[in-house]
Amino acid sequence: MILKPSPATTNPFLASEPCRLVSNAEPDDWPEPFADCPAILRTYNCATMTRTLLAITIAAAPLLCGCSDTNWNPFATSDAANPSKQAAVEEALAAYDARMREESQQRRTFHGSNGSTPATTAASADAPIAESDTLEVLDQFITTSDVLDPIRDKLNTMATTMPPRRYYESAAELVRASLVELVATHLIYQRAQSEFPEHMEPRIVKAVDQLERERIGREFQGRETKYENHLAASGETREKVREKLRRVVIGESYLREQLVPLIAEPRRDEIEDYYRENMNEFTTEQRRELLMIDIPAASFIDRASPMQREQQIALAIQKARNAIGDAQRELKNGIPFDTVARKYSRFKQDDGGNWGFIREPLASRWEVPSKRFFELGAGQVSEIIESEDSFFIVKCGKVEGGVTTSFSDAQTTIVRNIKNRKFQILKSEFLQKELRKANIGAIEPFFRRVLREAPQPSLAGR
Repeated sequence: MILKPSPATTNPFLASEPCRLVSNAEPDDWPEPFADCPAILRTYNCATMTRTLLAITIAAAPLLCGCSDTNWNPFATSDAANPSKQAAVEEALAAYDARMREESQQRRTFHGSNGSTPATTAASADAPIAESDTLEVLDQFITTSDVLDPIRDKLNTMATTMPPRRYYESAAELVRASLVELVATHLIYQRAQSEFPEHMEPRIVKAVDQLERERIGREFQGRETKYENHLAASGETREKVREKLRRVVIGESYLREQLVPLIAEPRRDEIEDYYRENMNEFTTEQRRELLMIDIPAASFIDRASPMQREQQIALAIQKARNAIGDAQRELKNGIPFDTVARKYSRFKQDDGGNWGFIREPLASRWEVPSKRFFELGAGQVSEIIESEDSFFIVKCGKVEGGVTTSFSDAQTTIVRNIKNRKFQILKSEFLQKELRKANIGAIEPFFRRVLREAPQPSLAGR
């Protein structure tokens, strides 16, 4: 999501319109064990809550910090490992810089203290850009590790699987999202902390304990030692992580306490429109049982035969065609499909040609027959299908799913979803107001340092 800030905006984080957030956290859908907690301390799960704190996405680093168009290069590096790879990296970065410069021409939001845009001179354009290890937000500091740690695993995977150009573009987006998430978390927490009653601290601890236990159970098989070793390897401590969880719990709970009472009950026409426009949400995924007789011509080739290869292939195709014809005749005579498959099929013979349940067509040499399979109804058998020198007959066994919940049964879910959507809009508007008052340090030097410390791509090329 890229926002187009208003030219009159003086805070580089602000957008001219409220941002719409997408989240799985729902105002009225609080799971146990928080049911006994007051609304201000109820929460969903750490990952979901943190994602919902993304009030905006930084559209481009130049527009955030007011840097000159001509010197913007967040990916500059002094490393000179493999020359050919380095050349590819530099080309990728140059292309990305060009796009950044073009966008910043249209969406510059940095203004001087008197409201005017400072003039860009050739000297300032060519001046080197400093870097910073931290970003100050309301007298608190965000470090490069704070930004990179939540996305490091994903960056490592991207660095080993993507060419430099794609990697740097994707990495920049991830870094921006992580940075904005942290800024939003700091802003909300500072506001909430100043109004939060001290006697609620025990309940905050209870909520943090629950979130921590859930993560240990989910990611570390319930083993606290394994969890602590993971944190140590990442340069974290349990106390630091718990403090981050505490900030999330307080901030999210504060927002819900302030905003949920402002959400009106959805009207009847809103509910009906939502149902019509989001029918897929109320339809279960369908899966089908695939039964297939598969006779490839290659299975009839006699590699010890003195015949020429072209003759062998022609003979093998004819034998496969005869075999599938015999199989079809037996099916028409009432012999069960699994019996025929055990006799003729070259794949899944022991299973009677049963491939199990699938949700979408298969790939490779089975693409054509499996697409035909999805056109059949339960119990129907296809004609002979020829594809890639192979012959098939498919049957649709059981069909499960594909059932749509009725409107009357879906109304409770729809009301909750509509309320959640309205909550996200109110949240983004609230954050926009907070951002207008925020004291945020220089973005670009910090952003550059974060990108410099991100994993470097290992693939050469583009």
